[in-house]
Amino acid sequence: MSRSWFHKSGLRLGLVLGMVFGTVNVLFSWLFPLSDDTIGALLRFYGPMFFMWVFASFRAARRDERLLSGITTGVVVAFATFCVFDLLNLVRVNLFLDDLTGRADWQSMMVRFSASGFDSLRAFVTLEYIEDAPLKIGAASAIGAVMGTVGGVLGRLQSWFTIASAQT
Repeated sequence: MSRSWFHKSGLRLGLVLGMVFGTVNVLFSWLFPLSDDTIGALLRFYGPMFFMWVFASFRAARRDERLLSGITTGVVVAFATFCVFDLLNLVRVNLFLDDLTGRADWQSMMVRFSASGFDSLRAFVTLEYIEDAPLKIGAASAIGAVMGTVGGVLGRLQSWFTIASAQT
């Protein structure tokens, strides 16, 4: 019973995070369409997402008193987050396609389009994003496992310190 609720809550949190971060991504593209994805911008965007994965994993490991619960939570939350986020990213790209083509970080996409033989840039970009989705979701899930391990270890350390202080 507890285990089923645990997995559902991680899934639910991931879906909410995917909606929040996906919506923010769409809003930023609307407000700042020509902003490049610099290292600083990516860290400011993905840092809070990764922190939420660590925090959810910390709470799961502390609640269940198992490291595996933290790792599993990290993977489930990351997977769900990126399923929704990637879908909203596809929507973002199609909504702002004309603006995005002027970005410096899109120039390689434009070169690939020219060499592709496609007549429609929209069809080409949509297909590229759909083809890349499994890799992105898989990479996010792997990062979720790492974040889940960090959160899980921290959650277990907190439990161990609580036990040690109660014994003294």
